[in-house]
Amino acid sequence: MISIKVHFEFFKSRSNSGKWEWTSLMGPDKKKGLQYFPIVDFILGKCGINIQKLWYDFYDLYLVLRRLNLTNSEIDNFENKVKQWVKLFCRPSQGQINSALQIPDLYRKENITSYMHVFSQHIPEFL
Repeated sequence: MISIKVHFEFFKSRSNSGKWEWTSLMGPDKKKGLQYFPIVDFILGKCGINIQKLWYDFYDLYLVLRRLNLTNSEIDNFENKVKQWVKLFCRPSQGQINSALQIPDLYRKENITSYMHVFSQHIPEFL
C-alpha cells in the first residue's frame, strides 16, 4: 500500500477484545487500490491472477459508469463486460480435483450480492 501511496494498516482493537481491525479505504484511496494494488504479489498462482483481474475489471467498469455520455454500443459493451465479470466471480472449479492442472473456483454463487445483481442485470438498462 505504501508503493501506491495509500494509508492502510491492520491493528488490534482496544474496544473489541483485541480482535484485528483495519483501516477503511475511502474515495480516492479505494480507487487507487482497485487500480494499482498488486494482488498477485500476495495471492499466488491462478487464483491471484483472477482476483486481480476482478479488481482491475471492476475499476474499468466503474470508469464507464462515470462517463457523462455513452453510445448504444458502449452500453452494450458495458453490459457484456459486467456479465462476464460476474461469471468470473462465481466461476466453478475447472479440471480434475487436486490435479496440478486444476483451476480453482474463486467465489460461490451464494456470494453474489444484490448489488452485483443490480450492477449486471439492471444498471445497463438505465445507461
